[in-house]
Amino acid sequence: MGIPSRREAQGDRRYDVVIIGGGINGTSAARELTAAGYKVLLAEMFDLAHGASSRSSRILHCGLRYFETSRPLRSFLSSPRRLASAAGMARAAMQARAELSALRPEICKPFTMCFPVYGGDAVKGWHLDLGFGLLRRLGPARPVLDYRRVAGDFDRHVPFVCDLRDRDRLRSVATYREYIIDSPDRLCVDAALEAERGGAELRLFTRATIAGRTAEGGWSLRLSGQGSVEMVEAPVVLNLAGTWSDEIIAGIAPEPRVPLVTGTKGAHIVVRLPPRYAGHGIACLHRGGHPFYCLPLGGDLFCFGPTETPYGGDAADAVATDEDVAFLIEEANFLLPGLRLRRSDVVFTWAGVRPLGYDARQPMGRRVREIHDLADRGLPGIFAMTAGPVMSHLSAGRDLRKAVGRVLAPSRLPPVPPLPASRPDPAAGDAARMRHAVGAEHARDLMGILYTRTGLAWGRHLDRRTVEVAAETVSDLLGWSPGDVATQVDSFMRHQNIRFARRETDRLSVDRVEART
Repeated sequence: MGIPSRREAQGDRRYDVVIIGGGINGTSAARELTAAGYKVLLAEMFDLAHGASSRSSRILHCGLRYFETSRPLRSFLSSPRRLASAAGMARAAMQARAELSALRPEICKPFTMCFPVYGGDAVKGWHLDLGFGLLRRLGPARPVLDYRRVAGDFDRHVPFVCDLRDRDRLRSVATYREYIIDSPDRLCVDAALEAERGGAELRLFTRATIAGRTAEGGWSLRLSGQGSVEMVEAPVVLNLAGTWSDEIIAGIAPEPRVPLVTGTKGAHIVVRLPPRYAGHGIACLHRGGHPFYCLPLGGDLFCFGPTETPYGGDAADAVATDEDVAFLIEEANFLLPGLRLRRSDVVFTWAGVRPLGYDARQPMGRRVREIHDLADRGLPGIFAMTAGPVMSHLSAGRDLRKAVGRVLAPSRLPPVPPLPASRPDPAAGDAARMRHAVGAEHARDLMGILYTRTGLAWGRHLDRRTVEVAAETVSDLLGWSPGDVATQVDSFMRHQNIRFARRETDRLSVDRVEART
């Protein structure tokens, strides 16, 4: 290996804003800032959507969950501040739901969510009536909530009611419209590419380290990747590295310092369900008092989750453990005992770590989205964000642009809005999509091709021969030798088996679905 080259920051290496983190909020901020006229560089240590952005629950929800607690009336009446916070988050959720579903209808798929209400439970039917009344007043009128509460004749109105527990105690089922985000990864890619077309520079697979202050009072950053080290400068740095945000400022923030982030893991299991579930999802509180969902992922695949557990390790290593899977199956069977789910029904699993705000009084983290101006920590010009979910990334990008605007004006005029990106004709086939991912979208490995950009691997496990064909399809573009192809295929298979762990064969699961139908 040769000695890495080193270039000091020169005029063209100076940016208005350097963004660290190529997740959903980093790429959204890059798009907003570039469109406003800022000179932007986005650095991502791995690929786009490497962290929590690609591991979320994928739900674009209306905000009801912010009012979901075991005793909502008592909880909110005893804490007006908590009610105000919940109302604010619900309003933001309704706005995000309206904006994203209108902007990306091909990615946001509607379905009917069902919330069963039982006699004796803490959540009453009138609680839901009140909650949806609030949502109507807080958010846009479109898309409609389609809320109604079915109080009888369940077999006619709720196709899967035969699987619910305690039919004799079932008082009503609330139904309303929600959306599933088909590909959060793709949202990241599209935002990053739009920023690039507007003039932003993307540095993927590049580690950004804040080296120190410049003579002008800005920040000097070291970019390491692809065999070189490069120095760049910027007066403003957006630390949008999610669960890695504390590592970004380690060494430059005065000690002792309060952490920015608390990580909580959310794990999911994916199973196949009978046709009576088509177009439906289920929401409830699990026996621990947290929101619990059954969500449609496409076809007959549905996920149950999430878990809520503290997580202190590297978020990249987060997986659904046996304990997580056991808990999720147990709660799924409590909700829907008619399914009689077993471990052998789990097609695959996934887990992600939410970068929530640190609060010593809240061990599970603060869930309100916050922009942290780190000037009060002796780091002027550095901003961070915590608890920014995928669904509200559009407003997160705008809020970050406003935060930057309060300390720095754009160095140039806003560019002409870039033309929409050209995409291969779907009729051209998967090979054309994979080659486009490499040639026009910066994909460098099979994970970036088959998950992040094309989604061809999502929702199923690819066999080795299929992955080999994919590697051979792009090997000339990436300069891969036959040995490189084998290495890349091995790496993808490991990634697939660990990150989306499969419990048993799909065949067994399919057989049981057919038996339950």
